[in-house]
Amino acid sequence: MSTHAPAYLERLNAVKGNFARFIARIPEVPVSTNRNAVIDALTPHHEQVLKDAGINPKLLRRAQQVHGNKVALVGDIGCSYPIEGADALYCGGKADCCLGIYVADCAAVWVYDTVSGCRGLAHSGKLGTQQNIVGNLLNSMHKYLGVNPEDCIAVISPCIRPPHYEVDIPTAIKAQLAEAGILENNIIDSELDTAADTTTFYSYRVEKGNTGRMLALFGRTPEA
Repeated sequence: MSTHAPAYLERLNAVKGNFARFIARIPEVPVSTNRNAVIDALTPHHEQVLKDAGINPKLLRRAQQVHGNKVALVGDIGCSYPIEGADALYCGGKADCCLGIYVADCAAVWVYDTVSGCRGLAHSGKLGTQQNIVGNLLNSMHKYLGVNPEDCIAVISPCIRPPHYEVDIPTAIKAQLAEAGILENNIIDSELDTAADTTTFYSYRVEKGNTGRMLALFGRTPEA
């Protein structure tokens, strides 16, 4: 299992205390058409990544992920997770919680406010992108935490792309991020296609649903 921070997350991880990761395929875990079963099997491996960084797995905050555009503000005080109906999460810059989003062809999108340290993480697949989930995330971060988009960095994870998919999800996401006010040089695309490399990634389409889930994480290390 590769637990290093990939190059496309370097700008986020260059900030002291930031913890941004994308946990790709874990070969020793059998894949399944049962999403909950495969996530249960992957959970010990995912939690170990958090533990290795000194982050308590109890601080992980997740969304239900229903391919909608609902966003939720979370914090260090626990509630019912995953948050029902949500596809994006965000928190204040001083929160110790770690945001988590599962993907297996859809894009995960990290958003980081370089001024306040506020963090956001969205699940943006075909339907979520059509509903502008990233725009909703940035609007909520601005409304409730005072985040200005021009101060933010956004990163798009590996996801399915043409020619393996008829919809260009990352190109649409980049346009939505720019429309929301993020500067062009602060939008980073991994440029990696999950469907093109099932040795490294899970792909729901290529594996016809008999697959696992990758986990995008965005938190803070204890020294922060």
